[in-house]
Amino acid sequence: MLTQGAEALGIRLGPDHLAAFRLYREELARWSARLNLTALRRAEEVVRAGFLDSLACLPLLPPGMLRGVDVGSGAGFPALPLKLVRPDLSLTLVEASRKKATFLQHMVRRLGLVGLRVVQARAEVVATDPRESGAYDLGLARAVAAPPAAGGLVRPLLRPGGLFLLQLGADPLLPGDWDRLLAQGFEAVREFPLPPALGRPGCRVVALCRVA
Repeated sequence: MLTQGAEALGIRLGPDHLAAFRLYREELARWSARLNLTALRRAEEVVRAGFLDSLACLPLLPPGMLRGVDVGSGAGFPALPLKLVRPDLSLTLVEASRKKATFLQHMVRRLGLVGLRVVQARAEVVATDPRESGAYDLGLARAVAAPPAAGGLVRPLLRPGGLFLLQLGADPLLPGDWDRLLAQGFEAVREFPLPPALGRPGCRVVALCRVA
């Protein structure tokens, strides 16, 4: 399922990729037995709604080295799957929960990832740090809050011209949500509907550029 879904996204996974994703899934299952890391329990759910849903951000990523921030990273979606296939990404995972941050740090070590750091803090606090404010090319925030609230968390961390990849489900946005999001200083530049092969009908990723 992972191989076929990745191919539908234009991604070819080699043996090393598959071994890394297998290790990630096994560790996620082991830790979730005692911690509430994610609502995804079955292997199929992790692959489809965790790994492939995260990799669906990849077609909207520009080439070259990027500095990205994942707000409310939780179990590592979408940052860890993206890092596994785009090792050139330099990522900061912001997670307020100590237990979840500990899991993320564990996965960084187990997967041997470089250019990835975990910050245990609230995004609002991180954004007050002059070294972090406006420092990122790319912002991610999967299921951390409603779209306008997620945009409000990500925007202070993005440089002007930086991209916020907003992952949306099949349900329509609430009335006014889109206008509130754009009013924060974003402009929609591209949308990527998830391929039918991923089994997530109606889901899509929208690339928003910080313009103000």
